[in-house]
Amino acid sequence: MTAAGNLNVADILGKDPWFKEVPPLLQSALLQIGVVRRLRTGQRLFSRGDPTNGVYALLDGRLAALDVNEHGSEAIQLHLDPVSWFGEMGLYDRLPRVHHIRAERVSTVLWLNDQLLRAHLEQCPQHWHHFGLLLTQKLRLALFILDGRKLDSNDLVVARTLLMIAQSYVPGSGPVKSRVTIQQQEVADMLGMSRQTVSLALQRLKAEGILQIAYGKVEILDVPALQAKVHYENWLPVMSTGK
Repeated sequence: MTAAGNLNVADILGKDPWFKEVPPLLQSALLQIGVVRRLRTGQRLFSRGDPTNGVYALLDGRLAALDVNEHGSEAIQLHLDPVSWFGEMGLYDRLPRVHHIRAERVSTVLWLNDQLLRAHLEQCPQHWHHFGLLLTQKLRLALFILDGRKLDSNDLVVARTLLMIAQSYVPGSGPVKSRVTIQQQEVADMLGMSRQTVSLALQRLKAEGILQIAYGKVEILDVPALQAKVHYENWLPVMSTGK
């Protein structure tokens, strides 16, 4: 399957750790069901409270998952980079979406229609297992980020967040990006901290030789040191296939 903009969907997904581990029959079904959608910068894919309509994979570009409060104010919870799968929770509970998803730049997603995907899973119920692994991965990630927020130092909390951003929120997906483009205010919003608190934590991590700070980006100088600081090995080993 070839997507808009000459993106080859099969090739892109073929490099994704989760997709590589699913059976060939499921791979074929996802490629057949999938519909490529192009998003312009700032376009919202769906909003909090929208009915679930299937599962998505980000093929190209960058998306933001946004929290929203009762007054309508938005804050970025996390960024999604290729290949990121999302929306699988609704596949199980059929409940409405819990975030806004917005394109931070021109992006391409693969949409797996809910009804078509469920029809396949009814025919091949053993394939539910693989979507369950996506859910457990997200749960492990959420616990990793949340763990110790009230007990650990701000430095450790910020370091964990940077590591997750560097790994595109996909443990074991390949090399960690050494350069992370993110504003300090975005990190503050994600963690519910003040920008000054985040800035001080980054400066201390810089003093340890773990990272370098430049305008609009953070460069990780020592990935093993960052992983060791957040006790990465206790939380996020390489992706399990559940076998």
